[in-house]
Amino acid sequence: MKKVLLVLSSQIRSDEAMDFAVKRARDDKAMLVALYLLAAGTASEAFDTFSDIGFIGDRPSTQVSEAIMKEMRQRGYEELGRVQIKAMEEGVAFEPLVEDGEPVTAVLSAIESMGITTAVLVKRKRRAFFKYFSSTYADEIAGKAPCEVLIFTDSQEPTKEDKKDVKGVDRG
Repeated sequence: MKKVLLVLSSQIRSDEAMDFAVKRARDDKAMLVALYLLAAGTASEAFDTFSDIGFIGDRPSTQVSEAIMKEMRQRGYEELGRVQIKAMEEGVAFEPLVEDGEPVTAVLSAIESMGITTAVLVKRKRRAFFKYFSSTYADEIAGKAPCEVLIFTDSQEPTKEDKKDVKGVDRG
């Protein structure tokens, strides 16, 4: 049986990618596997942000760390629930997964162990300048995966050209 993998993350979201993955699984008569990534260092990033703004001290307790990870997991289950509802509406078999760790390793491991035929990923829209200095995890997976990889770009961060409504604003 063919399997379509939809990779979800707490940092990037794309309804277009979800819709595409569900429709692709339906059209290919495949199972949809939704993988929610809890990226390594998520709690540390939250600590850094909270301590930078003075909300918490430099050394947060393990209880704070556990609370952040619990919240991230809960968000993951909610996101997987959204995908499951969409899959059920389209009559697509569905399997949810939640993985901790480094994104590239977790996704490649899931692709190989589950026999994925198509992977659908989302990457953050970046300015052209940064494309020359680093690649995204989605680009790295596309280069290493033994299956078809389709990459969507999120629409949460509009580029300068998309900001037509701020044309006359004085920024100086």
